[in-house]
Amino acid sequence: HFPADYICEAIDQTRGWFYTLHAISTLVSDSVAYRNCICLNLIVDQDGKKMSKSVGNIVDPYDVFDTVGADALRWYFLARLSPEVLKRISVGIVQDVASSFINTYWNTYGFFVLYARIDEFDPNDRVPLNERPEIDRWAIALLNQTVRQCTEALDNFDAKSAGEAIESFVDQLSNWYVRRNRRRFWKSVDAADKKSAYATLYECLETINRLLAPFVPFMAEDIYQNLVKSLERDAPLSVHMCAWPEIDEDRDDADLLYEIDVVQKVVGLARAARSQSGVRTRQPLSRLLVRTPDDKAAKALDGHRDQVLEELNVKTIEFIARDAGLVSYRIKPNLPRIGKQYGKLIPHIRKALDEADGAAIATAVASNEEFSVDVQGESISFGPEDVLIETSSAEGFACGEDGGYLTALDTSLNPELIQEGVARELIRTVQEARKQAGLEVSDRIVLGVSGSSAVEAALEKYRDYLMAETLATDWQVGQDSPLYVETRDLEGESWTIEIRQE
Repeated sequence: HFPADYICEAIDQTRGWFYTLHAISTLVSDSVAYRNCICLNLIVDQDGKKMSKSVGNIVDPYDVFDTVGADALRWYFLARLSPEVLKRISVGIVQDVASSFINTYWNTYGFFVLYARIDEFDPNDRVPLNERPEIDRWAIALLNQTVRQCTEALDNFDAKSAGEAIESFVDQLSNWYVRRNRRRFWKSVDAADKKSAYATLYECLETINRLLAPFVPFMAEDIYQNLVKSLERDAPLSVHMCAWPEIDEDRDDADLLYEIDVVQKVVGLARAARSQSGVRTRQPLSRLLVRTPDDKAAKALDGHRDQVLEELNVKTIEFIARDAGLVSYRIKPNLPRIGKQYGKLIPHIRKALDEADGAAIATAVASNEEFSVDVQGESISFGPEDVLIETSSAEGFACGEDGGYLTALDTSLNPELIQEGVARELIRTVQEARKQAGLEVSDRIVLGVSGSSAVEAALEKYRDYLMAETLATDWQVGQDSPLYVETRDLEGESWTIEIRQE
């Protein structure tokens, strides 16, 4: 094992250790002492200052271990920080890591365990990948890509990039796959579809857990014992004795990954626009107008139209070639960047930008290209960082734009949309009431809802849908001894919920 593959020390060992090893090795054996070197910067307090007993800013590592665990600290150092940067440390900083990644992964694992126990999941009862729904095949293709990215990064001694690949996948698994597939785990029909969902989520968790083992060994071991070893008696004794995940090129699907990426970009833009407009997520809207940067993206979006409609809670999608006046642009000079350079010309530049074609400038900036405007008879070129762009949506629309994509939600409402919005809020309220009542996710209930005239109108049309979504087997208003009763108000409408376990 000589020369060594890898050596790692802090920056203060550059001369005292890194150099000395090479000097002695070349003198004695005419060879370098090691092939790869990672030089770590120093650990400092949360303000970037050197720790000192006299100053009183020393962070006791055992305080961090006792508060958030050793795994969170390991993940922070390995996956969040490049080796060469100063490593700011405090309990609060590491706690943020625990809440943003480790808790997400743990909660995704907990979701699987919750339903797997109810349905007595058997990991050996697999469904062939080619027989699973598209979203399952997407998850496995993304998993395979993550294994490749993580493996290549670690082969190059790049723990941060490996951690980023894992963290990105866990985010997609939790916030896209699990969120979009919750119903598949608790519904009582279509056993084959439920089996596919279980097989996919189990494989994702089990594989990611092996990738995570070098980073967060304690949590990975805990999950392995419960998730794998308890179900597969012949499995290795420990996750740290398991083989590293292999890359399976047969599971690659670049086209599908691209298509879902397009869907997520459009959904993200439209969601942000809806949020800024103040329209509730559960309020259905009539249509989404979309402009894509090219035909390939439009085709990908059209092929996943149902996903977009469901994600954004809209009824139809319409593709447009131009913004059609949906968005207006105000271009302003970025004074911290160009103020000193142009000095007294700034008022004239501001006027020229106001009179210029805002849409054309916005397009150039989005393409990272320069553009020119006429300032007092002289053509001046500006780069994307020289200006600030403010956008505003046309009346009745909530718009978002980025990277050649434009989304515009029609925010006008009719009585039918309002009724459906009330019904969706009722479902959310009943689901929350189930939790408050201490019911298990599989418990069936007797449900009763009464309220204002708008609520009663929504119930008349959507009662069956409400019952199906909340696992209600009977409808009864004015229950004698309900398990849970609550009255809610939303935008002037009120309703009372009664729940009794069946």
